[in-house]
Amino acid sequence: MYRTPRGTQDILPEDQPYWRFLQVLIHRLCQIYGYQQIETPLFEETPLFVRGIGEGTDIVEKEMYTFEDKGGESLTLRPEGTAPVMRAYLEHGMQVLPKPIKLYYIVPLFRYERPQAGRYRQHYQFGVEVIGEQDPAVDLEVISIAWHLYQEIGLKGLNIQLNGIGCPRCRPDYVKALVEYYQEHEGEICADCKVRLKRNPLRLLDCKDEGCQAIIEGAPRSIDHLCADCRQHFETLRSYLDLTGLP
Repeated sequence: MYRTPRGTQDILPEDQPYWRFLQVLIHRLCQIYGYQQIETPLFEETPLFVRGIGEGTDIVEKEMYTFEDKGGESLTLRPEGTAPVMRAYLEHGMQVLPKPIKLYYIVPLFRYERPQAGRYRQHYQFGVEVIGEQDPAVDLEVISIAWHLYQEIGLKGLNIQLNGIGCPRCRPDYVKALVEYYQEHEGEICADCKVRLKRNPLRLLDCKDEGCQAIIEGAPRSIDHLCADCRQHFETLRSYLDLTGLP
């Protein structure tokens, strides 16, 4: 008897009203906020994701569904939504349109992960992208879309956790501090993190290995290494959130 592949699920007729409710809600919210829908192919050229997500990430090294087509081209089922949107933005000359360009998508993603509660190898993602504007008000808008979506669904007791990852000016100082910290604990981290330490140090903070969690807890924080401009951006966003009363 055939069954769904591991890490996938059927959306049965009795579940379809809930699925339609979410889709209608998302379309309505995005229309209110002035976002336009975009759809990209289920698969893209593999180098797009290697460059967009980054070599040394778990997604690229362990989780992508990559195959060679009959023409010998390496293709990958979409593991995330941002890189294809940016490819479409450049390919179709959208950079000449008035800024900001505000896009959203509801798409299936594919990642070869260990199936567990709430984590599937094929799942759907709602995402938004804002291109051409750096104002902290854009961050507030994106957070507000997510907040209003959760409110409409009926979730309670939520709060916002905020972080800042810096910019190309201040991020190198943070990466240096992170590497120095991890070098002191190299004997305590997992084999994957030993590779990340050399190839992509920021990915150290994504490790799910139980033995690495205490090391992550004690690691330097990116928020403490922001340059003046990034610090101002972060504090302005916080002030906007305070004005809205969001927790």
